[in-house]
Amino acid sequence: MSVIKEFFSALSDRVRESKYPLKFTKKDGYVTVSGYRDRLQPRCEVPSEAMGLPVREIEPRAFTECPFLFEIFVREGVERIGANAFSSCEQLSMVHLSDSVSVIERNAFFECRHLFCVDLSNGLDEIGDRAFYDCRGLRDITLPDSVRRIGEQAFYGCTQLKEVRLPINLKEIYRSTFDNCPELTDIYIERGSPADLVLSQSERYAKMLRYVPRI
Repeated sequence: MSVIKEFFSALSDRVRESKYPLKFTKKDGYVTVSGYRDRLQPRCEVPSEAMGLPVREIEPRAFTECPFLFEIFVREGVERIGANAFSSCEQLSMVHLSDSVSVIERNAFFECRHLFCVDLSNGLDEIGDRAFYDCRGLRDITLPDSVRRIGEQAFYGCTQLKEVRLPINLKEIYRSTFDNCPELTDIYIERGSPADLVLSQSERYAKMLRYVPRI
């Protein structure tokens, strides 16, 4: 009898899952997004719940090289964007993250060259190495004060990025974080902060630093 119940339970899960354009993987008490079923859809919403469980994570490479993905909405409850989750999505232009997202892992938006609008989570803690590498369409980005780490080459090659205000709680940043950003002229920063101690050692970045008082 238990075998029959398990069979129909699994069948029910597959039926519910098929209603979404996403693929889900069950974990211990939650689910993750493991892939995108309809790669021709230009817009996608990652829900707060699926298969009767909360959605906590977008797995590594879940959306890699989706050729037509244009806009993504990540709803409340999702906490982590996995490594290479959206890498090389050539048409991805707009990203909207709920305030539950705390980690963007390495290469998450690697070479998303048309990306120009990014709404980051107000609860974001970490932006991983090369997270926005070669996002050439990115002209500006608001980094929430919750961010404590910005990884190596996180914004490398963002050739249209003109200015950035670094979070007051930032503890870790690298000289390579904004390499190859030729239009970048102003970095707003708190004097004596960990970021100041790193960037002021670079002759190039020292000229861009604009000191602002802590509010």
